[in-house]
Amino acid sequence: MGKKDENEIAQNCAGCKKALNPATRYYRNNAYFCNLNCYKKKIKADAAKAAEAAAA
Repeated sequence: MGKKDENEIAQNCAGCKKALNPATRYYRNNAYFCNLNCYKKKIKADAAKAAEAAAA
């Protein structure tokens, strides 16, 4: 019960947490996103967070 099946598809977008539509989901970097724009926003946010951590 505690371990998630690797073949199980995520139900929510990794960026904005909206429910995913199976026909339009976007898979990159081991995560599902609702669209390309949401993926790009998540990448920028992660890069900013990493830069902030490196500066501190």
